[in-house]
Amino acid sequence: MAQNNKGNKNKTKQPAGKKNVQEKTTQQKKKQIASEQKKCGSCCKWIFGSFVLLVLIAGVLIYDTNVNGKGVFERSTVGKALKNAGVLPHVEKVWYTTMGAAARGYKWVEHHVPPYAKPAGQLACDLFKLARNTACNVYTVVSEFVAGKLPAVASFLEQYIPGLPKKIENTSLAVKNVCVEAFGRAVGFFRTQVFIGNLSPENINKALNQTQNVVIDYYNQFHKKVDTYSKLK
Repeated sequence: MAQNNKGNKNKTKQPAGKKNVQEKTTQQKKKQIASEQKKCGSCCKWIFGSFVLLVLIAGVLIYDTNVNGKGVFERSTVGKALKNAGVLPHVEKVWYTTMGAAARGYKWVEHHVPPYAKPAGQLACDLFKLARNTACNVYTVVSEFVAGKLPAVASFLEQYIPGLPKKIENTSLAVKNVCVEAFGRAVGFFRTQVFIGNLSPENINKALNQTQNVVIDYYNQFHKKVDTYSKLK
């Protein structure tokens, strides 16, 4: 009997041990997943922070070069400090090397990416059209279903609450008329009070044309600089 009791105790203890092992393994997996998520989040934050820092430094250098150096980096405050320290030639060498590599990479992307970008854009347009058509079909089906069930619902309400369907119809018509009137007044207000003077359609079109011309000029200058830097070695 004593041996049987011991055997039963051992049998009862084994599932508890298995449960403890399973709990430990699940806890370890959860800790690993949490640590991986923390590492990924910290890495993303570090990359984003580095990018923001580089953008800020580039903005400060560009402002210093254009304002203090009159477009010449050597005459800027940072350029003068680097020149006095004797490291300006090394910085310029690193700068031109980096810009040359970036320009060549940009030209490679400009030459190889568009053939793949066009099918991707077409696929996105097709998916958008598919989603739009699906939404229109769903709206049509729902509207037809509601229109088909409205008479039955109206008769049911009229049977138990006389006059309620007519009140609902009158209220919906009143709300519709109010919305149409408010929209018309808003359009008239913007047409007569807002879109005049500097905000008139003619002036807005002129501003858009000027902006487009500025963007084209900037793109041409940018392309010239890319061609120039891409020839550096």
